[in-house]
Amino acid sequence: MLESLKRKFLNRCAYYTSLIKLRPILKRVNSSFLFVDCGANVGDISDLFLSKGASVKSFEPDLLAHSYLQRRFAGREGIELINKAVADSDGKAMFYYHKERLNKEGIEFTVSSSLLKEKKNVDNMHGVEVETVDLCRYIDSLGRKVDILKMDIEGEEIALLNKMITEETYKKVGLILVETHETKIPGHKEKVASLKQLIQEKRINNIKLNWI
Repeated sequence: MLESLKRKFLNRCAYYTSLIKLRPILKRVNSSFLFVDCGANVGDISDLFLSKGASVKSFEPDLLAHSYLQRRFAGREGIELINKAVADSDGKAMFYYHKERLNKEGIEFTVSSSLLKEKKNVDNMHGVEVETVDLCRYIDSLGRKVDILKMDIEGEEIALLNKMITEETYKKVGLILVETHETKIPGHKEKVASLKQLIQEKRINNIKLNWI
């Protein structure tokens, strides 16, 4: 019970922090906007953009969280729920749950799951196979600009962003909001530093790391 309450509290704190950071962006969102939510979880951020009239594409590989999204957005137009993980290639991959995910039934423990088994807060002995989508290819297939891309994919963001920069897919997005996870993954801090240097060298100004 205590762990569940703690997790719920931390999840809500993260949401309200996001809300504060997003307010200036949400003020200019309208029905012409396309928002792509990578790592939608229970859909709080997707809902903010949908409520402003944006078209929303929400990726969430966790089946329990995806089922919650289906119930939450049932009957609402303008949102597509995709039960897949975004990555740097199409295919299948193992998806490792938060350490408490198998012991607790609450939806609050669907956070923090990752394609990276070395992430400190996942159960790296137990995973489920999920389908992955090459985000670069997906964005190309849309045939239009993505206005806002949110990426909270628990470590996979480094490989994916490097590919987006190499293939210049980032130029097809107005603003990319990324949560990095260098404190949770061994060796990730150096990778994040290298990515920051690459962004600076190429003078890319639409990729915002650690936006919350």
